[in-house]
Amino acid sequence: MIHAISYVLFILPFTAWLGFELRRKHVLKQYWGWVLGAFIVGVIGDQVSYYYYGVGGNFFLHASGGSAATLLFIYMTKTLKLHFNWRLNFILLFAFVCSLGVLNEIAEYALELVGIGRYSYDTHDVWRDLVANTTGMIITWSSVGLFGAAWKKLKVLKD
Repeated sequence: MIHAISYVLFILPFTAWLGFELRRKHVLKQYWGWVLGAFIVGVIGDQVSYYYYGVGGNFFLHASGGSAATLLFIYMTKTLKLHFNWRLNFILLFAFVCSLGVLNEIAEYALELVGIGRYSYDTHDVWRDLVANTTGMIITWSSVGLFGAAWKKLKVLKD
């Protein structure tokens, strides 16, 4: 649950700050559905990781984190009206998700150092977590893209 809440607490001020820096007029609540989707994905990831405790649950938790980060990236680009071709969009998304994944790993390491929980399962934990983040990103990016293309196609056929 803490992951899901932290997504929301991160993206709103970050988007506001980025909008200020880019001098873009924006309304943070216009595309709230993407933030809600990220929150729901985060909650599902947390619940599954508690139910399937261990490496598999941890992989799913981090994959859901990559998925949620993808939804937050979509929220940010839509809110700030940032438009890129699909190749640049993918590279920026990859950088965004990986940056959040690295920040998460640093936070896990810091919490372990001060004795608040155990976050590493073995020596491959960090690498597996980053692969899981990227896997969640690719699955979500592909799914949103395919759904968006199908939605446009249905709209054209309807008209």
